[in-house]
Amino acid sequence: MQVISVRLTHDCPYSTPVAQAPRARVTHLCHRGTEALLEIHDPDPASFERLLATYRRENGTVLFEEADRSAALLRFPTCACCRRGRVIPTIEADGYLYLPPSRYTRRGEEYQFLTMSARADPRAVRRLPAEVNVLQIGTSPMTSLGFEQGFLVPVGTLFRGLTPRQRQAIVTAVVRGYYRIPRPVTTSELARTLEVSRPAFESLLRKAENRIVAGLFPYLTVPGLMGAASEPAPSVPVRPIRSSGRARAGTPRNKRRRPRRATEPPRGRGPDRIDRTGTSERSHANRSAAGLRADGKQHRP
Repeated sequence: MQVISVRLTHDCPYSTPVAQAPRARVTHLCHRGTEALLEIHDPDPASFERLLATYRRENGTVLFEEADRSAALLRFPTCACCRRGRVIPTIEADGYLYLPPSRYTRRGEEYQFLTMSARADPRAVRRLPAEVNVLQIGTSPMTSLGFEQGFLVPVGTLFRGLTPRQRQAIVTAVVRGYYRIPRPVTTSELARTLEVSRPAFESLLRKAENRIVAGLFPYLTVPGLMGAASEPAPSVPVRPIRSSGRARAGTPRNKRRRPRRATEPPRGRGPDRIDRTGTSERSHANRSAAGLRADGKQHRP
């Protein structure tokens, strides 16, 4: 089996507006021509507003929009690309299986298809409409299976909140081999690359790592994602906190005050204080009043 990658351009109501937006990226999910979803990204506010207005004129409905107005998700009742250009239905008619999503940039439209044959058949490309301009065709053999463990992860979720400096710090660390074993570079050397102090670089790196791991965590707990389908989702063991009786909170177990034994004398001062003989002062007073010595014999006059 082969995975076929095709990059092309044609007059499409979804991809043509992107050609006038140098920094725009559009992801297209098509539901067999009956419905389409477009996720658009453009850091240029003016260009983003033009794209949004163009897609609204094509009967697009905004389902979600980022607060900073740099990205939006739109729904279309029918897929205008399939209705006009017929790129996906034409190639699938020759036995190719479309692998969504499609991506649109200024460089053109990018599609992926799966074929059962060992080599790509050029006849599928020749049957495309005349106005479709095929720029590049690439093939790669399928050497291992991975669809079962595949998962559509929105990249924006993983990297949301990363500042340019945090992104630069973690990219520099990966490129310089900081995460290899053994580690060939130190944070001091990486800090000099970014012209910052070592503590500042380590702070940028930790913040970037925390944001990426927090974005990945929900997908790491999906059952079967990292192994067999029957594998249970990993769980974090939580050790229950046992009650320690009347011990003071925060006191180490080996430092807690042990209970007083019944044979030990009470502490403190008072009328019942114990002397070295083990007799309280009150007992001494009672014995003296009765004319008795400490050994129980009566005093002689």
